[in-house]
Amino acid sequence: MFPRYIIFIFLTLFLVGCESLVTDVDKGDLPQVESKLVVQCFISPQSARINVVVTESIPLFAEPDLKGGVIPNAVVKLSDGTREAVIPFDTANQLYSADKSVLAILPGKTYFLSVVNGIRSVKATCTVPATAVVPTTYKIDTSFSGSISARDTLLTVKYNWNDISGQTNYYRVRAALDLEYSVPEEVSAGGEFKERRVRNRFNFNWDDTIGRNDFRSDVNLDGTEFSSPIGRVNLPDPLSYSSNGAVYTSYPKSKIISITMEVYNTDEHYFKYHRSVQTRGDSDNPFVEPSLIYTNIEGGLGCFAAYNSGQLVYRPK
Repeated sequence: MFPRYIIFIFLTLFLVGCESLVTDVDKGDLPQVESKLVVQCFISPQSARINVVVTESIPLFAEPDLKGGVIPNAVVKLSDGTREAVIPFDTANQLYSADKSVLAILPGKTYFLSVVNGIRSVKATCTVPATAVVPTTYKIDTSFSGSISARDTLLTVKYNWNDISGQTNYYRVRAALDLEYSVPEEVSAGGEFKERRVRNRFNFNWDDTIGRNDFRSDVNLDGTEFSSPIGRVNLPDPLSYSSNGAVYTSYPKSKIISITMEVYNTDEHYFKYHRSVQTRGDSDNPFVEPSLIYTNIEGGLGCFAAYNSGQLVYRPK
């Protein structure tokens, strides 16, 4: 009985001690951090539109009613130093958007972005890379995974390009598949199975298991040949349906229309911003200190950057 009494007293003192570790901090003693404008805009000579996303940050100790989100009533201006264009708000897509004809985006030219919302204002500058880099060689293949009865078909792509020598360069690779295939539409009352042909675009996913990803720089690799990681995309699988006791199987009968392979020659802002976002998202270790997201927006957060895209399009004969 005596040992149990001692244990009870010890646990009581321990729990009281734990409670004493909790300290209420007065709201006035918390850091006062204001919400900031967050701007994302990536311009390119090859883009059909100029798009600017304007939101606001939510401070760590913000009021509960501060939701952040899109700012629809800002004044967004883009200038090349001579001409200036006001970018209007697109209600349907919840961003500021204009056709590229309002202000030509040219290789080698410097652009200035400003965003004003009430008393808050931010600005940023970027220069479009002068040269487009085009893939030189490529390899397209298919691979299979899974069992014979449930086999997945993957299309793979890998391509090379030559670095621009004598200067620091930053690259991003992107690839897309334009595919035509059959999808089941309906089974008629008479048991007739119907299909229709559709076209869709699928983006390749990059294999970064060997330490490389879709972002590259030529630091210590000036003038060399670069290669992309292996890109993979799943082709549509057969689909089976039951109707009135009968089983119908629709085979996609896939037909490749084209494969577009791109190399973005980006500025430093584009590279650093996207790599910082990617690095933060890829961290699976909960004990790693959070990394800062790169920004070049003066007075706010986000990124205003540019890239020059070179394309190689493969079309089967």
